[in-house]
Amino acid sequence: MTVKKILFALFFLCSILSGYSQSQHMKFLGIDLNCTMTTFVNKLKGKGFVQDMNTSHDNTVVMKGMFAGEKVKVEIKGAAKTHLICSVYVCFNLSTRYTYEALKNQLKDKYGEEYQEFNKIKEDEGFVQYSTDYIIWNTDKDPDNGNCNKVVLSKCSYRGSSPFVISYIDSKNSIIDLQEIKSDF
Repeated sequence: MTVKKILFALFFLCSILSGYSQSQHMKFLGIDLNCTMTTFVNKLKGKGFVQDMNTSHDNTVVMKGMFAGEKVKVEIKGAAKTHLICSVYVCFNLSTRYTYEALKNQLKDKYGEEYQEFNKIKEDEGFVQYSTDYIIWNTDKDPDNGNCNKVVLSKCSYRGSSPFVISYIDSKNSIIDLQEIKSDF
């Protein structure tokens, strides 16, 4: 084997291994978030979701469908220019059979015991205006920059239409969105 062939083989092997060490894109219902808004919406339609044209706008599409045996509203946010999916928010109805603890346990089973739990209280002139408990799971940490995909369970007492929201946040596409927005300045 020539030196060139050996170097090429080593370079090829290193590039494959570095690809495996990179963080993965977040998935929602088995759909990789590393796609455009149009592609993602079409894949969700294939799973029985229906687009809500009245509440969709700019880089946000709202769909309704079934998630974990419940009728939910799903808000999909895309990057400013490329429209790559940055995040998906699953908003449960007020009539949900799930409790915060039940959802927490389901997510803990899937994403593990490592999470951060927070309680934020917003007070306005001595009165509690709203409070939100939330839990963050960091997944697929990128070894190059330390960014992580995130799954966030929120208990929303200030949000009249949804008591619980599960957020799936893709770190790579969220960074792209910030770069696209900043490029205008």
